Amino acid sequence: MRYVRMLLAAFAISFALSGTALSSPISEEAYLDLVMERNNALKALRSEIRSRGFSIRSDVASQRPSVNLAAETDRWLDHDRGDRYVDLAVTHRFDLAGRYGIQERDLVLGLDILRCSYADSVNDLLARAASTYRSAVMAALKRDAMERILGQRRRSLLVTQEKFDKELVPRLDLLRAKSQVDDGEALVLQARQTCDQRLIELSALAGRTPVTPVVSVPTVTSADASVDPETAWRRRPDVTALLLTKERASLARSLAARGLSPVLDVSVGLRLIEDYRSSYAEDQKGEVLAKLVLSLPIADGGKTSNATKAQALLVEKASRELDARRDSLRKEVDLVRERWISALQAESIRRRQSARASEELEIADMMYREGLASQLDLINAQEARQKTLTEHLSAVEELWLVLAEADRVMGRYVRSGPE
Repeated sequence: MRYVRMLLAAFAISFALSGTALSSPISEEAYLDLVMERNNALKALRSEIRSRGFSIRSDVASQRPSVNLAAETDRWLDHDRGDRYVDLAVTHRFDLAGRYGIQERDLVLGLDILRCSYADSVNDLLARAASTYRSAVMAALKRDAMERILGQRRRSLLVTQEKFDKELVPRLDLLRAKSQVDDGEALVLQARQTCDQRLIELSALAGRTPVTPVVSVPTVTSADASVDPETAWRRRPDVTALLLTKERASLARSLAARGLSPVLDVSVGLRLIEDYRSSYAEDQKGEVLAKLVLSLPIADGGKTSNATKAQALLVEKASRELDARRDSLRKEVDLVRERWISALQAESIRRRQSARASEELEIADMMYREGLASQLDLINAQEARQKTLTEHLSAVEELWLVLAEADRVMGRYVRSGPE
């Protein structure tokens, strides 16, 4: 891959020297950090995770003792008589079947699954951001290449104009040379438009923050595209989410099986204030009332049985989803490997074609200046050079984009979410 690095370095240097680079460029890693910080979709997911944490605290609060202050007053409208009292009570429901622990674990698993979903979204989004960043860099290099092609065609037009003025070539040659320049200007315009579009995409992913990429390419080696299904299985957050989903389904099955479990409600109350204006009422101010209620469900119309069977099927469903994900993950790995091999072969072919076309253009240009070749030979060489150069740059871009896909498949863009 040394030739790939040398080629990209040459393009980057020529682009930097051309004076068209935008100000305040940031590296790819800095751009990914910016996406993590400012992307609104990720912000929404982080808010959801924090909200879920507070919801869990709210849900488990019912398992804790509660303190209530109850006050009541009444008055007879046709008699000058009324009663008032204030009670302070502490109540608690005791779990005699172990459901509280299962419920808490179920809530925590739900939060962990949400975090895995967030991590999977980060992995996908950062992979897309990295691909967009690299496409923007390559778009800038292609724009620079088209500008150099346009410059060469303009120089050829000057030669043709000089020959036409000396009546050495017909007007047809001059018109063809001008058409070549127009075609080159159209290529530059298209390349600039593509570059601007990539910058818009970069800005959108970073929360509409204007971004200028650094036109330099990191070292690309064959080892960078290495993928392994077993390592990916351990690292991918979507796989972890499915494993947690299966565990959660098992907990739900255990919880459903406890539908007919007994519960014990305990309440202790203290009468703080009492004002009964009746000769028949006893004074209970300062007294303590303790109450225990034991509930023993006997039958629920098959609700527990059916709920348990339903959850058992969901456990089976989770197992099937894990098997399906393993198959799809292997397919992703195989596709990346095949794509990388094809990209290497394509880049090698396009590199050789581009080198030959460059040499042919140099010879055709020299021979045309000396009157040893026709203008059609020069035009054919110019178009062949433009075509092979564009195809070579696209092949190099494909190599770089495959690396981003390999990192996504391996879960290398995963970053931790909010606690």
